Amino acid sequence: MTEQATGHEADTLLGAVERLPSGRIPLPGTDVNSLLEQVRTAAAQLKAEAVEGEAVALRAPNSPRWVVAFLALLASGARPLLLEPDTPGPETARLLRAAGGGRSLVVPGTGDGLRLTLTGSPGEPSGAPPAVLLPTSGSTGASKLVARSEESLLAEGRRYRDGVRLTGEDTLLLPVPLSHAYALGWLFGGLLTGAALRPVPPTALGRIAAELSGGATVVALVPSVARLLATRRLRGAAAGRAPAAPGLRLAMVGAGPVDEQLDRAFTEAFGTGLARNYGSTETGAVLAGPAGLEPLCAGAPLPGVECELTGPDGVVPPAGTPGLLSVRVDGRPYAMGDLAVAVPGGLRILGREDRAIRRGGRWVSPLEIEEVLRGHPDVVNVRVGARRGRHRGEDGIVAEVSAAAPGLTPEALREHARRELAPHKVPDEFVLRESLPVNAAGKVRAASVYRLTRSAAEAARAYKASEVLFALHDLGALEALAQGAGTALLAGELGCDADALEWLLRTATALGVLTTGAQEPGDRVRAGELAAFVALEEHLSRGLVTREELVAVARSGTARRPFEERPPESLGPLVALYQGAMDGPGARARAALGLRLLRPGPGARVVEVTAGPGRYLERLLASDPGASGHLVTVGRLSGPLSSAVAAAVEEGRVTVGTELPVGYADFCVVANAVHGPGPGSALGALLGSLRPGGRLLVDDVFLPASGPGSELALDWLTHGGTAWPATGELIAGLLQEGAEVARHVPLDASPCHLIIAKEAGS
Repeated sequence: MTEQATGHEADTLLGAVERLPSGRIPLPGTDVNSLLEQVRTAAAQLKAEAVEGEAVALRAPNSPRWVVAFLALLASGARPLLLEPDTPGPETARLLRAAGGGRSLVVPGTGDGLRLTLTGSPGEPSGAPPAVLLPTSGSTGASKLVARSEESLLAEGRRYRDGVRLTGEDTLLLPVPLSHAYALGWLFGGLLTGAALRPVPPTALGRIAAELSGGATVVALVPSVARLLATRRLRGAAAGRAPAAPGLRLAMVGAGPVDEQLDRAFTEAFGTGLARNYGSTETGAVLAGPAGLEPLCAGAPLPGVECELTGPDGVVPPAGTPGLLSVRVDGRPYAMGDLAVAVPGGLRILGREDRAIRRGGRWVSPLEIEEVLRGHPDVVNVRVGARRGRHRGEDGIVAEVSAAAPGLTPEALREHARRELAPHKVPDEFVLRESLPVNAAGKVRAASVYRLTRSAAEAARAYKASEVLFALHDLGALEALAQGAGTALLAGELGCDADALEWLLRTATALGVLTTGAQEPGDRVRAGELAAFVALEEHLSRGLVTREELVAVARSGTARRPFEERPPESLGPLVALYQGAMDGPGARARAALGLRLLRPGPGARVVEVTAGPGRYLERLLASDPGASGHLVTVGRLSGPLSSAVAAAVEEGRVTVGTELPVGYADFCVVANAVHGPGPGSALGALLGSLRPGGRLLVDDVFLPASGPGSELALDWLTHGGTAWPATGELIAGLLQEGAEVARHVPLDASPCHLIIAKEAGS
């Protein structure tokens, strides 16, 4: 007998699962009794580790094991801190500290049994009520933690059951990060009703399509995944592939607006329109509506939710007039921070209050302008904001636009906007961007507001640490210091004054450049490789990465920066220094690892796009006499080919060109070139160079979220490329091109990553 039929509501999620009919299969291959046994066993393991009351991070991809681990954390009395699977370690540590915790739960990806392990040091139980902790940047970009009680999440699950009509007969597909509040509400709804859950990573487009064609009846989506699925289905249908979704009765989009273009594409692809969902991390889902609503309409209040619109003076505005949205959920009030207007079918969300624009006493919706601009065929993404005027009603409208290809102009965008929008809604300024950052739910992140910190004064002196290292290099001291040396020995070898040298060495130690402590095996420094990097950085500090160059690039943009104006002969020393630093032992080791991951068969055909000497082709040709390839070198610092690759070019085993061949390669390797300029950053063309079933490998340096390593961005700005700066952005770009990530290997103690992608479903 189901919970709904008895009239009794469970007070815990595990209690709801216990009340399901034993014949239900809530997870693939797992009935109710088996699921309960797994959860109780895992909870007992966690209780033995004394996690009750402690914030414990759960950072893993969507899978049935994630669900078991989450239920076990709840059953053990812990406070789960739900993080996206690619959350960097330092960010995880910061969020744990903010939550009063210190440990993370490791969920094994494969293997028999489910042995959960904890890493890190125990935190202090907070004494706060049990809750699920959800990080959110909100609309301002400022990170905070939201605590959702299990009671509130159960109430949201009942809203899905009673308002959306989710039942135990449904197969619920969840290709949304389970760490996201939107997916979590669906998860509670599915476990309350006994629906068959299919948690799938949002990057696994092939698996999502397989679940849809296999009979999924309900799918929870965000706009970006819905758009990718529609594009994939339409492309596949044209090629006679990609089966549809025969059992699909409800496709609902939350965590972002549904515009006319998206709704039309999804309907054409799957034969059903997109239902709507709206809420917040704090409230969960509060509005929902069926397919067929007008663009940007989010639906009507769900059971247990009351809505109200108020004007700036707190008075309910006249019908058809926008107002600030507030809701009452199970008796508790929340200010949603959004402007909305009543329309047939519910409420149309106009955008955040702090993003809303006033023109001549009228509200202008950024979402409406963004929807119109996304309708331009050359636009990928849009972010619209206000340039505040001195007086009320004088706001300017600024549209940031990322283009699908070069050639889009502000004039073309302005003309498109004039055709589609009332005059007072046409942006005053269009700013063309290479890309706009998106979050895990596929929404464009709110524009950051930058302010100086107290560290600014320290940064003004930071160059002195570099000068110390450069001085030690110029003195010829790096080789001796890599092995360990004292002042007297160094002074004699280098011909230095011992007292002045001692002062220099002590200062370098205080700055963290040197150490007087015992050296751990993992801290060993290759003097030759370090010297090559120091020589490069010393050259850059005198020429390309200076305050003058940064100011010039900020004014001119990367297309007309001073680096591009330098004559080729002036780059000679820099090319040699760059190649010496980029082709050291670490780079060669990555090439060996990358080829092991690709596992090329005999006679493989490889395209390598590189700013180096062609080290992947060099290694492959040496191991396989039947292998062949095509080489594309990019950038003004690419330097000469290795002698082995040059010989292969003479023999005709390798061709060289500036264009990528189409449908040629078993593997395409991008080595130190994915940030551009040139074809290394053109993900669609890179994937297009592959044969069916081929693989794309990216071997490159990526920026961390913050801290050491972030300074590399200045090199890219002044003399490199700025595409796909972070791994998350590259992965999102691959998804946009219909690919999925097969492997992602971050390398320890290095900013380098190896990322392997393939055509979705292959």
